[in-house]
Amino acid sequence: MINILYDIIIFIITISSLVIIHEYGHFYIARLFNIYVECFSLGFGKKIFQYRDKYGTNYILRLVPFGGYVKIPDVITKNNIKYIKKFKLLFLNQINFFKQLLIILGGPLANIIFAIFIYWIIFFIGLPIKRNIINEINYVSIANLIRLKPNLEIKKINNINSNNWIFLNLELIKHSNINHQINLENNKTNSNLIMNKKINIDNNFIKFSKEKNLILMLGIIPKGLKINPIITYILPGSPAEKSKLCIGDKIISIEGKKFIDWYNFQKIIYNNKNKIIHMNIKRKQKNINISILNTFNKFKKNNFLGFLPQIKNIKDTSICIYKLNFIKSLEKAIKETLKSIKLILNSFIYLFHNKKNIYKLNGPLSIGHIASILIRKNFIYYFMFLALININLSLINLFPIPILDGGQLLFLIYEKIIGTKLSYHFKQLIYIISIIILIIMMGFTLINDFKQF
Repeated sequence: MINILYDIIIFIITISSLVIIHEYGHFYIARLFNIYVECFSLGFGKKIFQYRDKYGTNYILRLVPFGGYVKIPDVITKNNIKYIKKFKLLFLNQINFFKQLLIILGGPLANIIFAIFIYWIIFFIGLPIKRNIINEINYVSIANLIRLKPNLEIKKINNINSNNWIFLNLELIKHSNINHQINLENNKTNSNLIMNKKINIDNNFIKFSKEKNLILMLGIIPKGLKINPIITYILPGSPAEKSKLCIGDKIISIEGKKFIDWYNFQKIIYNNKNKIIHMNIKRKQKNINISILNTFNKFKKNNFLGFLPQIKNIKDTSICIYKLNFIKSLEKAIKETLKSIKLILNSFIYLFHNKKNIYKLNGPLSIGHIASILIRKNFIYYFMFLALININLSLINLFPIPILDGGQLLFLIYEKIIGTKLSYHFKQLIYIISIIILIIMMGFTLINDFKQF
């Protein structure tokens, strides 16, 4: 119950910060051009707090912390005339096209600027990153075929510096789609001697790996993860199930050889295809001998015998602090933001490329859950996530849906080209339709969220 309450609080803080930054972008540009702003509202539903400033802007906090808006009226009323006369304020239709354009873009720009600011601070104070040091290699894998070894550190991918696993995975995905031959530069952790390893990846592998961690798919186990010989899952109908292996069994030896590591365990199984494998396991303080028919060909996609081992986090000695000076931090922050924009745009393209991908859309519950996990783990990771969803929000708001900023831009550009204003009733009808579309989309993402929890 406490965890759920904690998740809700973090969710409210996260969503509210996004909305405040976004709406303040509109508000700031409007004030900059001396435009009268009637209302700055956060959330929807019943008002729980309001305050009116000297310029006549009513700041409202509402009960449900979803969304918000800045209201800029088109006409003089009894409520606003005194503020307009006193401070000589303007309406939106009294300023030129370019200024109106900037007010609409103010929200998305504010989110982008805020993301840059977050990245700037993080790179300046220092970001803990995991160096690309290999802990283990799977025996039947591309990594083993090109003879990557434990304790090697991957430095570059196709001549691009790579200083952490997240960046390396993104670059692997990107380069594998462009060029199926990938060059990795690596060296031993205690040596400066650079070695080159070439990976050839076919289209089937790329298609299969598109939504997964390409590093693990290649057979690389990063530093900080350790495979223990304890069974955590058994595939129904597999040789492991037929031999009466149980979850929790600990593998002591295989074919009379003591378990050393996962690499050697896989090697023995691979070299004994379609033969009976003899294993000694420990179950509830008892040692038991088990024989398994190794039908490798049938279950090669499910870890050989049809069971999964325990993978645990261990003390990671590969973590280092990535820190830059004041100017370099800003440069890196801008580059990171541009990289995130490109990545998100590619995700949108991929999302709509296949109708089934829409079932992977996450909603507010997922955002809140991820945010609460990250803030428990490390505040820096939480702020990295906050920067990313700020960029997400800015791009989504530019979608050509009338109720969003992108729709407002379309109206503005259309009216500029045609030379006449769209009718009030037509706009209202379009707004209602777009609200219904957004509600349906929100409901769909909530259903996806509930399926995950």
